[in-house]
Amino acid sequence: MTPEQLIRLATEEELKIVESLFLRDERRRKTVIFTAPGRRCGCSWIIARMARSVARCVPGTVCALDANLRWPALHNLFWLDNARGLLQALEGSRPIRDYTQRVHDTNLWVLPSGGSVDDSHSAIGSEAFKTRLSELSREFDFVLVDTAAIKASPDAVTLSGLTDGVVLVLAAHSTTRESAIGSKLALEAASVPIAGAVLNRRTYPIPEKIYRYL
Repeated sequence: MTPEQLIRLATEEELKIVESLFLRDERRRKTVIFTAPGRRCGCSWIIARMARSVARCVPGTVCALDANLRWPALHNLFWLDNARGLLQALEGSRPIRDYTQRVHDTNLWVLPSGGSVDDSHSAIGSEAFKTRLSELSREFDFVLVDTAAIKASPDAVTLSGLTDGVVLVLAAHSTTRESAIGSKLALEAASVPIAGAVLNRRTYPIPEKIYRYL
């Protein structure tokens, strides 16, 4: 498959996910968590892609929130400063939008982590976080939340009661079947609404000559 075909196919898949999660009236969601069974599944990268896609598809405002306070990455993916963000918002009193950063001249904003902490669960489980997330959901039309991997932290489960669902990000060729099933069962046991799953890093083994006819 050529690079151009890969890009086109990836874009088409992203648009299908965006439509399913955010645009269908019967399944329309406002605030969605993205998490993975383990680390290095590309969850933050998926959120960055999804956030840009949502921003292109909707007339409203979109915010990507980096709530992965142990291993934050969204600021790097959007080339933003991480000196001020979620952690500062939890301690401050200014409006939540003052802690966000706009991505160029678009309808997409990012609330970076503002640093990292070892005990992320204390911050995520705090009343201050609940208040700030509620404020963020009122301020923006759509909010995509990045969280730590399920094996590393219970943050995703804690956040689930404050959002409209969880998307599980799986990495092809590295996320095991047992790990994926275990994560699904853990979320279901906590009554977490699973909005869907995304298979990242999928390869396309069909020979290039065949793809030319697709």
